[in-house]
Amino acid sequence: MSNNKNIGQLFTSQAINAIADGDYSLLYKLASTTVRSHCFPIKVSDIFDLAFTKLSSDYKSEYFFKNVIANEVFLKKHKNNKAVMLSEFRVGTNKADCVILNGLSTCYEIKTELDNLKRLPEQLNSYIELFDKVYVVASKNHIDKIKNITPESVGIIELTNKNKLKEIKPALIINSEIDPKLMINSMRLAEFKFMAEKISRESIELPNMDVYSYCLEVFERTNSELLRKNFREALKIHRANNFNFIEALPRSLKSTAISYSMTQSRQRSLTEILSSYIEKDDICTFHY
Repeated sequence: MSNNKNIGQLFTSQAINAIADGDYSLLYKLASTTVRSHCFPIKVSDIFDLAFTKLSSDYKSEYFFKNVIANEVFLKKHKNNKAVMLSEFRVGTNKADCVILNGLSTCYEIKTELDNLKRLPEQLNSYIELFDKVYVVASKNHIDKIKNITPESVGIIELTNKNKLKEIKPALIINSEIDPKLMINSMRLAEFKFMAEKISRESIELPNMDVYSYCLEVFERTNSELLRKNFREALKIHRANNFNFIEALPRSLKSTAISYSMTQSRQRSLTEILSSYIEKDDICTFHY
């Protein structure tokens, strides 16, 4: 198939929001080349599932990895609504691909088949200063090299050819000192203010321009165990996932509900569109 690029684009934030707004152009383009004529009418959600299956055989993109983690780790192992999964979480100059917050904060750094590992040591060093556990999730071609360049505490998971997550090396729980400045710079004002108030047991009545400095002082005199605990809780409260929306989506789209910011109206629109059908005549009359 020659439309692999379009398949990957189907799972981008821009494409998902466009479809939610009623723009079917990319869907029609993919349906015309991937769906056999006798399969029409076809449910929109089935087009996404077909496209995701195609990604698994052609190129397991970063989205593909994230969606497998969302389904196989977050939704399967953390079924209660108290757990939270985050995507692209800023840590210093880096962005952690996936973070799952439950009893521990666990970071998952993804390395696809086409990624290089040049920045991996620096990325892992920053994640170790913040999270309770850190994993690298990678395709098979990277595993041997990753074994040689990762710190002892970092775990390794292989995404197998069968699209399963195989733990090659378990991650150790990190008990070293957390970096307060790295932590506060990873959080939003409402989050670190909430956290500082909980630790100090005092309400913060300061101009926003002064809240950062005050909170950093609170964190710098707090032991790491307490910081780790309250860091998890602050993020779980302020960045809770919308489980109703997640559950309304097919397996191929679970990560979109976690990774992409969508208004409630777009969420409702997308779920309605996913349950609708595309006819062969729709493709024939559509010009692109």
